[in-house]
Amino acid sequence: MNRRILVLAAVVLLVLSAAGAFAFEEKSRTYPWMASFNATGQLNIYAAVGFYYYGLDIGGGPEFILGNFDVSGIPLEWGLAVKGLLGFANFGGFTWMDWGLGPLVTLHWGIDGGGPLKFEWYGGLGLGISGSSANYGYYGYGSGVGFGFATADGIAWHFSQNVSLLLDYSYFGYFSLFGIGVKLNL
Repeated sequence: MNRRILVLAAVVLLVLSAAGAFAFEEKSRTYPWMASFNATGQLNIYAAVGFYYYGLDIGGGPEFILGNFDVSGIPLEWGLAVKGLLGFANFGGFTWMDWGLGPLVTLHWGIDGGGPLKFEWYGGLGLGISGSSANYGYYGYGSGVGFGFATADGIAWHFSQNVSLLLDYSYFGYFSLFGIGVKLNL
């Protein structure tokens, strides 16, 4: 039994230590201050929190990088993401929850200013679904479900090889989030 636990612990440690092997940075040959921070096949996890009217919002989701390319020496990466939002608020006896979810096609562009000055701009566009529900006392109200454009945009500061601090804006239908969060490069 103890041997199985040791083998399992060793495998977990190897997997966790290998996660850093997928982190990636490649500088542009044409513009040395531009860089690509995402490798093809890389998985990114986003999470952000922010304030919304009279409450709190949370958002995030996974992204899979499908490819790297350049346009006249400018390195770009593209991928597919699924992002979601939840917002909770309370004001004047009303409580409500807003939500949104959608698949996005994403595009990334990065700069490397040397040392800790590594920034990446990202944007995603797709179609989303969103809705809302509210309660006042014992009465419940719902706005139903709506479909519309969805976007997720922001800037990430790569202060570590696998972890970035980000300012994130996401919009699904009528519901949006501007928050601060983290991006994990796996």
